[in-house]
Amino acid sequence: MSKPRRKPYTTIGISRVPCARCGKPSVYQWRICSDGGRFRAICADCDIGLNKLVLQYMWPKAWKRKHAAYVKMVMDNA
Repeated sequence: MSKPRRKPYTTIGISRVPCARCGKPSVYQWRICSDGGRFRAICADCDIGLNKLVLQYMWPKAWKRKHAAYVKMVMDNA
């Protein structure tokens, strides 16, 4: 697992760090308050899963539509 950071990763820096969850190459970062506000690098697959979890919690009736749009955006940018 990668060392947690207090400052955001740069574009180059995040590409050098493996995903904090699965070890694949990272492309995104999350900052979770209950994790001490540290930045965690994550891969696209883990980012999609984390977004799905958050959408299901925040918008239980509209999460599927929002999630589909997010997955499309991520895949288009890949």
